[in-house]
Amino acid sequence: MRLRNVMFSVLPLVVPLLLVPASANASTLESGTGSFTATGDVISIKHADGNTIVTATEVQPLTGVLTGVRVAEGITIFHANGTFEAHDTGTFTGTVDGKTGTLTISGASSGVGNTGDGTIVGYNGTDGLAGLHLQGTFQPVITGPTTAEGPIQVQYHFDP
Repeated sequence: MRLRNVMFSVLPLVVPLLLVPASANASTLESGTGSFTATGDVISIKHADGNTIVTATEVQPLTGVLTGVRVAEGITIFHANGTFEAHDTGTFTGTVDGKTGTLTISGASSGVGNTGDGTIVGYNGTDGLAGLHLQGTFQPVITGPTTAEGPIQVQYHFDP
């Protein structure tokens, strides 16, 4: 009971702090677009319950807001009903907003046939990309047995 009374007495002091706008030295959220192409190198193919599970490495040249190359490893599951889902993680080496370094980028996508929608998250930057936080979307189009391409849209900011 005593703890509850203390909490309620402190609440009016804390709530205004939550409503204070971000400080003037917080970084600005930026956005940009670009595109990717991907070429995969199959590591393994397995079949289970009507699904085809492909593990592969990919090399992805990126242009636009992300300019460089991402090398990733991931898994794609092709379901018997024509849908797919994919997950991968890799290292991007290149430039964002005029700053050069590396960035870990993880992605996930799903779709039907040869088209889909996905999300990416960028973290653990080094050198000029240290402190970069990135998230975005992409629309993969499977263009061949081991190739894909599509547009990317991202939002990002650097730690102040």
